[in-house]
Amino acid sequence: MMIETLYRRKSPETAWHEEYFELCMGEETVNNQLGYFVRETRCWWDPAGKRTVRVQYTLSPRGGFATVTEAQDRYERQKTSRARRGFVHSFAPCYQEAGRCKYVRIETPSTEAQDEEAGHEAQV
Repeated sequence: MMIETLYRRKSPETAWHEEYFELCMGEETVNNQLGYFVRETRCWWDPAGKRTVRVQYTLSPRGGFATVTEAQDRYERQKTSRARRGFVHSFAPCYQEAGRCKYVRIETPSTEAQDEEAGHEAQV
């Protein structure tokens, strides 16, 4: 199983009240057939209800993907799509070290261009 949470900010401690996405990939048996599933959960803070709202979407065919490679491809495409919309800070559980998460900044052509523009503006 793969799981990671995508934020717009690098510090999830301060970003929890903003919109974020959880991506996960796993396997399930449906009608005696093993399938691989990709799901995305959109989360945001509801100030009136003082709670996090979570809405899950399945990004797989009804019976799942036939191969793990197909599921991984769909997972990566969705992650790239979210990164292009600004959700470039990825945190994934690191089960070898208790309480630790693996952090990765997702690089896409659009985020690299934004970094270059920000660097250029800072130099001007």
